[in-house]
Amino acid sequence: MAPHRANHAFSLVELLVAIGVAAVLLSSAVLALPRVDAAMQLDTGLRQVASDLQSARTTAIASAHRVRIVFTVGSDRYRRERADDGGQYHRDLDRFLPRGIRILTANAGAIVVFSARGDAQNATITLADAHGTSRAIVINQRGRITILAAS
Repeated sequence: MAPHRANHAFSLVELLVAIGVAAVLLSSAVLALPRVDAAMQLDTGLRQVASDLQSARTTAIASAHRVRIVFTVGSDRYRRERADDGGQYHRDLDRFLPRGIRILTANAGAIVVFSARGDAQNATITLADAHGTSRAIVINQRGRITILAAS
């Protein structure tokens, strides 16, 4: 007698249930995508600003002249300015934040100045995304730059 072969196929009902579950999971992922994208843009903006602040500090030390970052609160832009021998500041870099990110607050007059020794005044710069989520960067008197964790 020939061996009996079992038929191991999915029924139409099982296939439709699996497709339905996959559709629900995919639709929830698509709905969450804008928030995930906004969070990634905010993180990118924070790292960009922190990097530019560190670059301004390094430039101030290397050139033995003051360097400042001027933030435009409510916008997506800021600029770096370098002091000449006479103490006059000259713009040398304009920067834009990633799409959907803006400068929410910036204390210390919205200007962070690094001395030729790399010191700065205490400052906090807060960035926000389109969904209202915000995170801050803190600069202490020694020029140390810290991105605060999300709360």
